[in-house]
Amino acid sequence: MALAASILIFGGCSKQEPDDSDDYKVAEESSKAGLLSGVLTVSTYYDGVIMNHARNFMALHPNVKIEMVEPPDMGEWESESLEQYGVRTAIEIMSGKGADLIDLSHFSAYRYAGSGLLCNLYDFINSDPDFNKADYYTNIFAAKEIDGALYTMPSSFTYDMMVVSRPLTEHLAIDYDVLDYESILDIYESVLSLGTRPEPRILPGIVREYFWRYEFPAYYDTNTGAARFSSAEFVAYLEKTKTIVTPYDPVYQEWDKTRIAGDDSFMKSGYVFCALDVTAIDVYNLLADYANISTPVPIVSSGGDAMFRVMQAEYGIPTSSANKELAWEFLKFCVEEKAPPDSSDREAAQEYVMNYYGWIPINIKNFHHSFRLQCELDIDMFGDSVRWKEQSPKDGIDGMLALVHEWNLKRNREASETELWFLIHSDLENYYYHDLATAEETAAIIQSRVAAYLGEQR
Repeated sequence: MALAASILIFGGCSKQEPDDSDDYKVAEESSKAGLLSGVLTVSTYYDGVIMNHARNFMALHPNVKIEMVEPPDMGEWESESLEQYGVRTAIEIMSGKGADLIDLSHFSAYRYAGSGLLCNLYDFINSDPDFNKADYYTNIFAAKEIDGALYTMPSSFTYDMMVVSRPLTEHLAIDYDVLDYESILDIYESVLSLGTRPEPRILPGIVREYFWRYEFPAYYDTNTGAARFSSAEFVAYLEKTKTIVTPYDPVYQEWDKTRIAGDDSFMKSGYVFCALDVTAIDVYNLLADYANISTPVPIVSSGGDAMFRVMQAEYGIPTSSANKELAWEFLKFCVEEKAPPDSSDREAAQEYVMNYYGWIPINIKNFHHSFRLQCELDIDMFGDSVRWKEQSPKDGIDGMLALVHEWNLKRNREASETELWFLIHSDLENYYYHDLATAEETAAIIQSRVAAYLGEQR
């Protein structure tokens, strides 16, 4: 349990190797180009993207050297685990011996912010004439504020969208522009009540814990330290989600990986819903004219919050850093607009998109650049094998980008932290899969754990 208070475990982090291809074109730099100097240390578990940024930054600033803090040698067949990285980095931050720029996407930033261990990035933003907040999704900044301060800068974010089977729901009077867990489960129950045979599944990849990241943030407050998991509302959430039928096995951790990839035939009768990530890689589905699914809509919490998540490449500057200004200049470089290549250069275009892991860049222009590039690549790749809404599918990209941009601007709350998930996931498994506790008992256990955890952070 002490370990859980020190680190954030995220098992699904992608690991991208640095790309050795030609550098993508960098947009016009500030007047400080060539004037910066010094040695900057950057710590990350494994963020290949920032290594690419470091290479480009040093090319622009020959007097700057960026040193990546490498994981320690663990032996020929072993490497430092994310858990070990978390413990080591937490100790370094609290001892004042950390790097100048640290990837904190695996941590609860308020734990360090409350102790004065991280710089308020608004101090840099508000005093830097070259940083225009209007160029960024500042709603993401606002959602990540702690007592009005911003301690970490994510380079990108993502969230989920959902499609619904048209054939299976055509007899139901449903109208929606977003979906939450209650409406999803209610619609599924209505479909089952029609007696459809064979009985469709609810959603590929679903587990009973599927909706926790949307719902959990409403039950705790990191600013006040309050938790309300023992409420009747949370007990009702546990009871309702336990009714989910899933092939997921908590021992073998195997689940249904069916997904839409240019073919929605499995949605005709096999599933009522299918989830997609709002990423450059999946967004071409908004341009396709599928026969069996509705137009995708975002998933929100039952309280109406437009959730988002940051899974990697989220950096903070420790107050112990001796190179705060240089750290800020490099962090700003990582997120500012980068001019895109032409999609005809497929290798350069894919490198550009993957410099944001295919997610939504925090910089609005980079969002438009990267999503447009990937859509053009996908349209060329799929060709006539996909039925497009437009006769010339690239004509639909502007409208799609406008729609997703509108969704992006509505994101107002970060999905529940994985560190808290690490605290309580075994309690949920005991309830959902092993029947070792009732909903009320599980809620009481989670209330105790989270309240104690939040109390430790204050």
